[in-house]
Amino acid sequence: MPKQDLPQSAQKKKNFKMPDIYIILGIFILLMAVLTYIVPSGQYDRHVVETVHGVQNLVVANTYHAVEPHPAGWLEIITAIPYGFERAAGIVVLTFMVGACMGLIKRAGLIDLGVQRLSRAVGQSEFLVAPVLMLVLSLLAAFIGVPELSLAYLPVFLPLFYRLGYDGMTATAVALLSPCMGFTFGITIPGSVGMGQQIAQVTMFSGSGLRAVVLAVVILISIVYVMVYAARVKKDPQKSLTYDTDIEVKEKLAAEEGEKSGNRELVFTSRQTWAGISCLVMFPFAVYLILSMNLGFEAIGGLFLTIGIIAAIIAGKTAQEICDDINAGMRDLMVGALLCGVASAIAVVMDKGVITDTIVYWLEQLLATTPPALSAIAIFWEQAIFNALIPGATALTILTMPILSPLGSLLDVSQQAIVSANAWGGQLTDIFFPTSGFFVATLVIAKVEYTKWLRFYTPLMLVLGAVCCAALYLQQQFNLNF
Repeated sequence: MPKQDLPQSAQKKKNFKMPDIYIILGIFILLMAVLTYIVPSGQYDRHVVETVHGVQNLVVANTYHAVEPHPAGWLEIITAIPYGFERAAGIVVLTFMVGACMGLIKRAGLIDLGVQRLSRAVGQSEFLVAPVLMLVLSLLAAFIGVPELSLAYLPVFLPLFYRLGYDGMTATAVALLSPCMGFTFGITIPGSVGMGQQIAQVTMFSGSGLRAVVLAVVILISIVYVMVYAARVKKDPQKSLTYDTDIEVKEKLAAEEGEKSGNRELVFTSRQTWAGISCLVMFPFAVYLILSMNLGFEAIGGLFLTIGIIAAIIAGKTAQEICDDINAGMRDLMVGALLCGVASAIAVVMDKGVITDTIVYWLEQLLATTPPALSAIAIFWEQAIFNALIPGATALTILTMPILSPLGSLLDVSQQAIVSANAWGGQLTDIFFPTSGFFVATLVIAKVEYTKWLRFYTPLMLVLGAVCCAALYLQQQFNLNF
């Protein structure tokens, strides 16, 4: 049927385009500003405590009290984004440093070298690439955390999965799901499990046996989910959720490689080969430092920049070329870095309006009426939803665990179940709500529309949520704390 013969409603639906992520975040900011006029202002008392993440101001349970209203005025609204950058300075710096590192490595030809060698190595077994990467990166994140490393993985995975015949959604899924599932269901994550257990006054990193079982189940389900989608796309590329944008990204990658044909074999120098080997040595060493020294975003960013510079020098880049590549790499991730700051502006408006603690108090009252057998499950979903407003494991744990822990005692809920519900629920939606800066930044790099990611991730998230509910029920009913 010719386009002009289509019903007007069908044409409008076909021509609908998802608003830019800046518009979505702007709507969230304005919505929070409106809520400051509706939600009563209130606060909990706080006290200073030494935690696994340094000195923190923790909430004191049962101290909520109303305070003078602070509705967001025009000044609070227009300064929310600048203060958001201040609040998210660490992740913004990390994003720029990752961009610089990837710019150096990519423009030295090392990503192309790695993709070529890996493609040769897997041969006809390319279907194993995604499962192996997801398994390794998930297990790595289960101990060191840092789901923000998806920003570093994606520029490597995009050309690799394109060459193997998959699409941008597959590359994005491997880059996002691997570190995020490992982080969400991790065993020794300081910001969620470690700090949560410290607040709940249970042995640090105890109950790891059950968490390891849940982690294994989650990784298996995630791998199967991604591979089913990837196999469907490889069989029929038009079934890809990113079919339209993949064409644009592939053309951009081909232009950067200077290739007229995707089948032309690239030739690499011995210096590039040695630079590639140096990266294989330096990256695991960096992971060891992150794990052993519990490094923050700034230090991790410095490590990435150093790795990129050393690799570029070995590859034969001049000082001026290195500077140019750093600038180009930072430009590539500039939008991603900006989005991290803009996303943090939502929490800034809530804090300025002094409504964050009020919402926590309301949730506390709601949970107090939940049957004990379902309390842990209710806390899981409450944390999953509340993560939209306070993204980040440490921030969410600091704010809510001092409330949830004594509430759990009143409701006769296991403290281990409370810790698990906080960790699992609080981070499962990190890659669902657009208020998570590194998440939307990763989507922007891959040119994956937010709504298309929701179509991909939502079914998996609900399945994993059901797994969590089952585990929490068993943990609560049978006191599973092994």
